[in-house]
Amino acid sequence: MDADAEAGLARVEEVPPEPGETKALEVSGRNVLVCNLAGELFAVENLCSHARVPLTEARLVDGELECPVHGARFDVRSGTAMCRPARRPLRTFGVERVDGGMTIRLN
Repeated sequence: MDADAEAGLARVEEVPPEPGETKALEVSGRNVLVCNLAGELFAVENLCSHARVPLTEARLVDGELECPVHGARFDVRSGTAMCRPARRPLRTFGVERVDGGMTIRLN
């Protein structure tokens, strides 16, 4: 398998351009939410660990995603569930900026 395919290479226009923005992507068959936190990129599984709904509409405030269904919050840097009703963390993925785009490491 190609190393880029295994890592999941996202196109340049898929990088969330502004701090506080998020972008939902499908990378190698996985639903991923990329978050721009003060210019640094973080990627998490785009599925609330409590409500099992996409976090595409979640608000990103002070490094935490807030689920639009029940208000569970997750730290985008670590995936940690910050408050109930969520108890389980989100899966996180490594992100690197590459030539104006990014590479997301799925393993």
